Amino acid sequence: MISMSKLKFAKTRLYGLLPCLILVAAAWANAATTKVITVAGGYAGNGKPATAAGIDQLSSVAMDAKGNLYVTDSGNCQIRKINSKGIIVKYAGTTICGFSGDGGPAASAMINSPSTIVFDGAGNLLFGDEGNSRIRKITPAGIISTIAGNGTFGYSGDGGPATEASLNGPTSLFVDSANNIYITDAFNYVVRKIDAAGVIHTVAGNSQPGFAGDGGPATSAQISYSSGIVADGQGNFYIADANNERVRKVDASGTIITYAGNGQFGNGGNGGPATGASIGGVRGLLIKGGKLYITTSSNVWAVSVATQKIKIIAGDAGGLSGFNGDGKPALATTFQFPWGMSLDSAGRLLIADEGNARVRRIGGGKIVRTIAGGNTGDGGPARASNLNADFFGGHIAFDPSGNLYLADTGNFRVRRISTAGVITTIAGNGNAGYSGDGGLATEATLNQPTGVAADGAGNVYIADTNNFAIRKVDSNGIITTFATTPANGMAVDGAGNLYVAGFFTDVVWKFTPQGASSIVAGMQFSFGYNGDGIPATEAWLAFPMGVAVDKAGNIYIADWLNNRIRKVDTSGIISTVAGNGNAGFSGDGGPATSAMIWSDLDVAVDTKGNFYIADSSNFRIRMVDASGTIHTLAGSGDGGYNGNALPATTTNMFPVAVGVSPSGVVYLMDNASYRLRKVH
Repeated sequence: MISMSKLKFAKTRLYGLLPCLILVAAAWANAATTKVITVAGGYAGNGKPATAAGIDQLSSVAMDAKGNLYVTDSGNCQIRKINSKGIIVKYAGTTICGFSGDGGPAASAMINSPSTIVFDGAGNLLFGDEGNSRIRKITPAGIISTIAGNGTFGYSGDGGPATEASLNGPTSLFVDSANNIYITDAFNYVVRKIDAAGVIHTVAGNSQPGFAGDGGPATSAQISYSSGIVADGQGNFYIADANNERVRKVDASGTIITYAGNGQFGNGGNGGPATGASIGGVRGLLIKGGKLYITTSSNVWAVSVATQKIKIIAGDAGGLSGFNGDGKPALATTFQFPWGMSLDSAGRLLIADEGNARVRRIGGGKIVRTIAGGNTGDGGPARASNLNADFFGGHIAFDPSGNLYLADTGNFRVRRISTAGVITTIAGNGNAGYSGDGGLATEATLNQPTGVAADGAGNVYIADTNNFAIRKVDSNGIITTFATTPANGMAVDGAGNLYVAGFFTDVVWKFTPQGASSIVAGMQFSFGYNGDGIPATEAWLAFPMGVAVDKAGNIYIADWLNNRIRKVDTSGIISTVAGNGNAGFSGDGGPATSAMIWSDLDVAVDTKGNFYIADSSNFRIRMVDASGTIHTLAGSGDGGYNGNALPATTTNMFPVAVGVSPSGVVYLMDNASYRLRKVH
């Protein structure tokens, strides 16, 4: 930035440069007014049937005494309410992530990534305001207050008022009949309890992550990331010890044991002793009717309290996750990271199917149906759509006409946004699978598509990641398998050659239009960094995630875990063009090779010699100009959604993908808010 004092000095001493200075000032002013604008995603659907709504990062569900259902909409920083007629409305939060409003109406308060909701005996709704490191309460009259946490991330305050304590990741809550509140303080690796007097204590975990202590005092034991908590009314409570692949039980005397899970990730032991089962990815807990229900990454299990036997009651028995539609028996239905559970007034199990952005119900005949969420918005304005990107997905491409293509990873689709702003699906029927080759792409199944590219002949290429395949949709809409290899980001050059970031194999592939393949960077399964200035095919990469090609034929690689952008010139020599290899944030205004970047998930180029970095863990899009100087184009350094059409460098974001349109406009996939946005 040019200071006013320097401008005045230049004006008095260097009158001949005044026209240039005016141009510089105009350019600075234009940059200062650049905004980030939502193009697609983020549709709420309040006031409409819940099945026509969008819900982002849904992790918890709870029923009140009147039969209303409440859900966390963490990506939009709100809590939603679904009444007994199935209509969804906003209940708490403004959709802008932050902290405000204690003592006033919950609907006017700012909250930040609500993680869990539960009702106490008086009808108050309690929730983990995870992004604010607090537990907050909403009375039946709708007034919000903080009941635990001082807003500082940390571990302190035991033995004192809960409102003066520091928390770090309150992921789950449970309120027992004595009005004690149990909290999984996940990143402190403890469980804490707030007694009826409002005093907080640690009741499990020694704050050191790991696995130890079974058979001894719970407060001396090691637990890992805890994602669920429930008590049984007999003095025992149960912990979803997620990273240890177990459910732990703490009895009334304070002794901890393993109650379910053998510590192995997997889906084994169905029908046998609970402690002998492999229940990988433990997430949520519910205890009702003599059964402990457990959600894992793909299933719902139930443990009989009487017999200690465990069985799968919902989800694929082989552990397959995804979405295969509704109207099927529970054991024939696939789920994707189910988490929180509740029972409705009829005793039917409700499940927060987080990865599928839906609330699903197991009803009569054990048939599964969606009762909230699942809107896609196909055929309408892109702003009225919902997206379901992934940390590794959401890649963007353009065809020569300016139509945008997006890998809608968690919805198992590839979407197209026309130049008129209408969104449609061009591949994938919304179910996870691998089928349809030789037929219409819209009738085929995909499995976690993460990357997309479009050539000048009307072909669209898809990184069908969980199928370890590259699929091709031709100009007639017919899909085929083009290649079988793990793929993520992709790009096409002017000759129609396809470049593929093979992040599992640590290489970048080149495919001719006829399908002939060769490696242009990296050595297969050689993970790391062994220098620059050498042939690219002798260099090591560390999970390349994104790739781009400029008009001269130079290849740019988002070398993710090396925290570098690498360039392969037309003679095949590799160099680092951004990042010094250390994770962090520094260097704006200086040489890009001296700057720190952190978790570069994607890269894009324009026609003027600039390239753009999805600097994800710095919550920014960074631009490197033709002279090699780096600066922040967009992003404030924070990830919680703070609004639309704000100045670019004050906009919060978590960019996982970046693309440049034929007209030079920069687009990004913001995984914090599940929105496609442009910098304009």
